[in-house]
Amino acid sequence: MGDIDQFLKNTQNALPHDNIKQFIEIERKTGNAIDLGCGSGRDTVFLIKNNWNVLAIDREDTREMIEKKLNKLEIERFRFSCQNFENVELEENDLVVSNYSIPFCSKNYFYEFWNKIVESISSNRILCRKLFWIK
Repeated sequence: MGDIDQFLKNTQNALPHDNIKQFIEIERKTGNAIDLGCGSGRDTVFLIKNNWNVLAIDREDTREMIEKKLNKLEIERFRFSCQNFENVELEENDLVVSNYSIPFCSKNYFYEFWNKIVESISSNRILCRKLFWIK
């Protein structure tokens, strides 16, 4: 089993990240979200269950893993795209979630990637992210 397979297995039943739970507590308005580097779908599923439409993006095809956690009505608010960050295509959205995934973009494409994120977010909306920290 490769590292990514083990990571997906370890996180398949993980709770959403705290920043996403806090966001949902303070933001009652829903809309369209993009989950960059969605992995096993911990934040994607939480957003959908809180009435957001989510485009989940990952370089691994985790669509089925995520769909298994959703009922028929929730699946209607879910879309998946298998893409890497170096040539990612983003649509206009109200929320971008990127927990621990931004650093996986090659440094040669980072500014282009970052600009795509910024340009995709509707005005007065938000980017929720967590980055890696070195102690």
